[in-house]
Amino acid sequence: MNQPLLVQYWNWVVSALHGDLGTSLQNSAPVGPQILARLPASGELVVLALLLSAVVAIPLGVWTATRQGRRSDGLTRTVSGIGLAVPDFFLAIVLVDVFALGLGVLPVLGWVPLENSVIDNLSHLVLPATALAAGAASIAVRQTRAAMIETLSSDYVRTARAMGIDERKIVWRYALRNIVPTIVTVYGLLAVAMLGATVILEQIFVLPGLGSALVIAIDTRDYPMLQGIVLLFVVIVLLVNILVDVVNNMISPQLRKGTIS
Repeated sequence: MNQPLLVQYWNWVVSALHGDLGTSLQNSAPVGPQILARLPASGELVVLALLLSAVVAIPLGVWTATRQGRRSDGLTRTVSGIGLAVPDFFLAIVLVDVFALGLGVLPVLGWVPLENSVIDNLSHLVLPATALAAGAASIAVRQTRAAMIETLSSDYVRTARAMGIDERKIVWRYALRNIVPTIVTVYGLLAVAMLGATVILEQIFVLPGLGSALVIAIDTRDYPMLQGIVLLFVVIVLLVNILVDVVNNMISPQLRKGTIS
């Protein structure tokens, strides 16, 4: 700590490249193992929220695109607008009050590792994952709907209809397949956003994840821990972006041609 700031940072970068993220100033333990121990809670929360969002948003977005201008379409857009407006931490408090404190069907706080009990693990993640998924589903519904409306008005869809192909087959097989790259891109962005949102939700539900560790590191000025978590977040964002590009190039012939040319 007596060395100049640039020297300290350079030493940290060199050590990080060798897998050593330093020692926590709070408990004098290596930073790397502590981060890895907290990674499963945040990872499970984000993955479950993404799955919940996709299961609801993608079919709903496709369905409302086929009912453009009808009451059901307007209702869906209204509900999704409310979902965008309501903060996830407020929704989390409401869910806890209703399902945990009011009905008593789900645990209020805490965390059970997956290897200890799958049922207890999922029961503790349902409420935070639902709160995290609500805003993401609202975005995904709107993006899916917009992409489907554009696709359903394309020339090849009109040709398929003129050939007498069943409308459900056109929508769910041809049109939906054409917008998969858009959906993948949207969920890549949502995954990154969800990772940041865990900072608040993990505090509300007392989950031992990266978000709560980040808050503790800031409060205690534990700079090695703070640097390690931020570095991991950056790496995850880069990996997600690379994965989205790879998946889109695999499933989209147009993107593959553009990459080759």
